[in-house]
Amino acid sequence: MRNFHRLVVLLCFLSFQAWTIVCGQATFRNPVITGMNPDPSICRAGDDFYLVTSTFEYFPGLPIYHSKDLVHWKLIGHALSRATNNPLMGCEASRGGQYAPTIRYHKGTFYVIGTNYGGEGSQGISYVSAKDPAGPWSDPVWIGEWFVDPSLEFINDTAYYLSPDNKGSFLLGIIDLETGKFTEPLRKIAAGLGGSSPEGPHLYKVNDYYYLMSAEGGTGYQHREVIQRSRSPWGPYEPSPHNPVLSNMNHPEHPFQAIGHADLVQLKDGSWWAVSLGIRPRNGRFQHLGRETFLAPVAWDANGWPKTGTTGVVQEEYPIPKLPPHPWEKEPVRDDFSSATLNLQWNFIRNPYANWSLTEKPGYLRLKGSAINFTEKSSPAFVGRRQTAFDVIASAKVGFTPVADNEEAGLVVRADDKNHYDLLITRQEGKRVVMLRKCLKNEIASVHYTAIPDGDLILRISATDREYKFWIQPEGAQPELLGTATTRDVSNEAVGGFTGVYIGMYASGNGKANTHPADFDWFDFEEDSK
Repeated sequence: MRNFHRLVVLLCFLSFQAWTIVCGQATFRNPVITGMNPDPSICRAGDDFYLVTSTFEYFPGLPIYHSKDLVHWKLIGHALSRATNNPLMGCEASRGGQYAPTIRYHKGTFYVIGTNYGGEGSQGISYVSAKDPAGPWSDPVWIGEWFVDPSLEFINDTAYYLSPDNKGSFLLGIIDLETGKFTEPLRKIAAGLGGSSPEGPHLYKVNDYYYLMSAEGGTGYQHREVIQRSRSPWGPYEPSPHNPVLSNMNHPEHPFQAIGHADLVQLKDGSWWAVSLGIRPRNGRFQHLGRETFLAPVAWDANGWPKTGTTGVVQEEYPIPKLPPHPWEKEPVRDDFSSATLNLQWNFIRNPYANWSLTEKPGYLRLKGSAINFTEKSSPAFVGRRQTAFDVIASAKVGFTPVADNEEAGLVVRADDKNHYDLLITRQEGKRVVMLRKCLKNEIASVHYTAIPDGDLILRISATDREYKFWIQPEGAQPELLGTATTRDVSNEAVGGFTGVYIGMYASGNGKANTHPADFDWFDFEEDSK
């Protein structure tokens, strides 16, 4: 018998070693989705996992990520990719647009529900559906409510709708998803548990209990996740003795902060995991990448209460889930704009006009600078992507010939409409120049010009966790450093709002359309995720 036990131990050890070899890793590191990806919600469909995050004023809205192992995620589409299901024009930057969605799967159909705040034509909460999470998704069904952070849950084939009442409590109803009408009207079932801004609620049925998990403390450094349960979905609910079940707020030295707004998913093996938002502040309490998506295991005690990990603190590293590893092919550094459609990582500001093209000059992204610039709640000629690491190099080869001082085109580091760094080709006193302009709190903080020759120009932005450097490089010449800017000045703590930095291409005539378009031959985005 002793030899048998030794054999079992040896086989277990060898199995673990084989698993590690196959996986190539025994642990994963947080965050699992980097750059601005807040308010994550997750669902499982068979062996596949799908996740959605908030996008605010950026279009298309609500990205859909796919994973088979919970660690590696691939962007496969957007739930709101048409102006008809995602009206954004006029919404306030970094505070308006698409808030906190929930994704759920039921009997072959995926549902995404969320709130559109401030877009012209928005009616508040709506949901869309699709058979394929990559799309196409349906037109929205508006339910006539304006609460933030709505959620759906399917329990015994009943579709429960849950949301805050924006007054500190939570409302529950039963909804007919064919019509968007409530078959059981909304009623208050529970209140928050003492923290500010009770929000982001989700409902789960586990064994004999209904669990109501929610965020509170705001989305800043007091953010946390709490849970309460009841024998009935309608209450009364009792709070967990282990609250908060997920938070880093009592560990100010931890590299992850503002952890909260979580959602749970159960694996086929019965284990549970949580996805949540969090930030990675640097240089004091300043973060500019935005709220990102984190992953952590969930343990249930003997009394049926969950806790993230063992302490509720979301850590930098965990053992990988017990799932077959499935890394995706790495995204190429260069986008040479050879496709007839934009790659999925590119976003516009609000609903775009016809101010861009991939076909007018094949192999190039053409931006046609309009009268619109960042000072308006509209859609300038901007195509950008999330900054997904502290250390990145973004560069583009651009051809642009301005004929007046108001005409400009190039690269932009954008926090929001009022806070951005611009590296642009323009014209000054009859000469073609590159301008480095810093716009902070809706004021021009500084402007620097340097003359450039005719012809295409490579513009480059390199970044660390402390600063951006702005470079120019005429063809056949060495790169020249034009200036620097701090990451702190475009951090969330400095500018407010709920988004993170984007880096992208831009053109504008600042009140009058540009005479000539700007043609971008390629765009490189290279990150060092250390």
